[in-house]
Amino acid sequence: MNFKAHLVVLMVGMPMVMGCGSKASSGVGGAGGTGAAGIEATGGKAAGGSAGELATGGAPPSTGGNSPSTGGLAPSTGGVSASAGGAATGGSEASGGARDAGATGGNTQAGGTTATGGASKTGGSVGGRAATGGSSTAGGSVPTGGVAATGGKPTTGGIPASGGTAPDGGAATTGWTTIHNDFFWYDEDGNLLHVRAGALRKFGDLYYWYGGGGGVRSQTCYSSPDLVHWTNKGSVLQTDVGANRMDVLYNATTKQYVMFLKYNGDSAYLGIATASAPDGQYTFLSQTLVDGYTIGDMSVFQDDDGQAYLAYVWWETGPNREHGLYRMSADYLTLDKRMYLWNIPSREAPHVFKRNGVYYYGVSETNGIKPSPTRYYTATDLAGPWTAPTMLVTPGSSTTYETQCDFVLPFTGPQGTVYMFDADRWIPTGGFQGGYLWLPLEFDAAGAPTANYYQDWDINPTAGAWRAFDRSRDLALGKTATASSESAGNAAASVTKATTYQDYTATRWESAASDPQWIMVDLGAATEINRVILKWYTDYGKAFKIQVSTDSTTWTDVYSTTTGASYSVTDVTFATTTARYVRMNGTQRGNTNGYSLFAFMVLNDP
Repeated sequence: MNFKAHLVVLMVGMPMVMGCGSKASSGVGGAGGTGAAGIEATGGKAAGGSAGELATGGAPPSTGGNSPSTGGLAPSTGGVSASAGGAATGGSEASGGARDAGATGGNTQAGGTTATGGASKTGGSVGGRAATGGSSTAGGSVPTGGVAATGGKPTTGGIPASGGTAPDGGAATTGWTTIHNDFFWYDEDGNLLHVRAGALRKFGDLYYWYGGGGGVRSQTCYSSPDLVHWTNKGSVLQTDVGANRMDVLYNATTKQYVMFLKYNGDSAYLGIATASAPDGQYTFLSQTLVDGYTIGDMSVFQDDDGQAYLAYVWWETGPNREHGLYRMSADYLTLDKRMYLWNIPSREAPHVFKRNGVYYYGVSETNGIKPSPTRYYTATDLAGPWTAPTMLVTPGSSTTYETQCDFVLPFTGPQGTVYMFDADRWIPTGGFQGGYLWLPLEFDAAGAPTANYYQDWDINPTAGAWRAFDRSRDLALGKTATASSESAGNAAASVTKATTYQDYTATRWESAASDPQWIMVDLGAATEINRVILKWYTDYGKAFKIQVSTDSTTWTDVYSTTTGASYSVTDVTFATTTARYVRMNGTQRGNTNGYSLFAFMVLNDP
């Protein structure tokens, strides 16, 4: 799309070390155990689009009515599939020969409540225990340990891309985190995150998520110590013209944070701004044509040696006709040397990552904000030669699971490197909800990537490991669920059924349209538990508690919130306790309908 673009959605977050309190955030929760290693890469950006498109697809589905249809995609999980699905339209592609690669420079112009037995605040979901870490992901060290801040609104998470080690404080947690796709992400104030056309970075011990907010003239920033609880830092750059697809790198030599922008429309300039802090106010420095012509979508890539490169769509011969790679100057403020230029018509959303010495140049089709397949070119040198494109295998889907590619992020640790694919879901449809999609890439022996679909999967960023979420860990699976009321045939028993991302919307519980309401799961016997996951429909609880009991008469609160959100995930971890009964006790609905849940999971993570 011409616009570039990690409640939940996916929400990725790192688990927190909890004492006797509970913590929550939407979308990502902690998970116990160990996992298999994955892969390495760097951040990037997604495609752009005309002004005003950033907000498209960013809001949860409207309330009320029947649950959404499942959407029809049936990607398989596990293994590497040979099929890539049908290629969507978008123009022909060519491997492209290099045009002259030695040009230099460019034309620069000026330019909640505390419940008994468990502390909580407002929140969505978070959870998990923090395990000790291994080596950090690219872009800065992540110390072991965890942060036990209270509360948390529905939020999301993400993973840091490379970006240089920056001198910023804060403490990051380590350990397993569960990523929940198909749901929306919210900040600590219970508001949807506005990070379209943005970038995710780690500077020092904090994570920063940048993107478009307030139309396309406000570049917003969120910070988090744990990839779960995101604090809105406000607008860090306000522009007089439309700007998007922003990215930020830290320059270790100049000690400056450099922001790169697709500046002033679709036929745009490269905009440059700087700041002395990652969440500080950025000063706009310049707008630059690339070798005398405007550009389309763009992103930046920082190599292992700290050198920065611009990946861009060049408009010399027309809109979205050619793609190029440009080395930036040592201070990242100006163009230095063009490394490669080739003919890739009708493609956009360029992003670069590196794995095992091989560079991957990814693109989507020029399909507006509609979803499209993803293709990768590879080379062992940014100056080429580059291979012909290979389709990213997305089993069962020809549209990258109803998204447009954005970037790939690396998590490197002692167990390996996980390459996390991030895509923007501009137009949520059926069961494919949420504004973003995060999936672990899997590579065959030849290095060809596959993105299998997981609604829930676990990642340990500091270990460099990931695993599929094992539903057998759910102690509530198949157990008896009862409720204060049921509506329109949406029975309480639905929440403990085994479902997948393909059929989860087919069954749900809905209460009567009144307050208060509750739903309770009987585990069958008293057992140790420390985590609850609730997956909400658009009819959600605004204010509710999670309570535990050994006799279904005397209840202890382990979590409480007043800022529940539509189509979100509440994933909360609390001090291990013994209980047979677990319930959600709602006191305020989010709309005029009842309370409605797709799933009610109970776990005891190590």
